[in-house]
This record gives sequence, structure tokens and C-alpha cells, in this order.
Amino acid sequence: IKLAGVHSVASCFVVPMATGMSLTLCFLTLRHKRPKAKYIIWPRIDQKSCFKSMVTAGFEPVVIENVLEGDELRTDLKAVEAKIQELGPEHILCLHSTTACFAPRVPDRGLGLVELMLSFRAWTKILWFQ
Repeated sequence: IKLAGVHSVASCFVVPMATGMSLTLCFLTLRHKRPKAKYIIWPRIDQKSCFKSMVTAGFEPVVIENVLEGDELRTDLKAVEAKIQELGPEHILCLHSTTACFAPRVPDRGLGLVELMLSFRAWTKILWFQ
């Protein structure tokens, strides 16, 4: 992993697994850092393994529907912010986002999601799915 450019890592454990199991393990690991969390904010993508991994890890997916802009489906940042305020940041494990998807949906507004998360300062975990 150091050859890949991550020089600050002390060690790593690489396990060849499919997407769903890998995500489940990530969520279970994050649970130790946020024991009060029970929700995962998820801007919707039609990918079953993402959804099933959240449920398998014991969390409630909070699906944020996308908005139609022109001929693209885009991340609804206002809906994400409203849901964080409604649920309370302390009850949210992470924001589960994507950088790749099929048309007409386009990748999530990553920078906007990061800025939104930093504005709450109560949680700073974002899990990207590609």
C-alpha cells in the first residue's frame, strides 16, 4: 500500500471480497467509532449490494432520492442536509456515496457532500463506492 502512495500507513490487511462484504466490514468497523449511530445517509444508486451491506451491518439506510437536472439525475444536497438535521449527526454512521454509476444518474457531488459534512463538524466519515 505504501507503493500506492499511502506512506503514513503502518500496516494493512487486504482481503479479496466482493463489494457488499467489503462495505459491510467497513460499516462494522466504523460502528466502533460511532456507537450511537444507527443510520447511513445514502444518495440513491440502483446497486443492491450497497443497500444490502448497510442492512447486513445492522444499520438503517436513509435513501436520498436524486433530483432531475436537465437529462441527469444529481445528488440532492438540500435533502441530504435536511435529513442530517432531522436525524441528528450523532445518530448517523456515515454518508455512503458513489463516484461511478450508470446514466442517467451521474456521480455524486463529492465536494458538496464533503463541505456539507464539515459544516456539521459532529461527524466526518464519508464512504465512497466506485
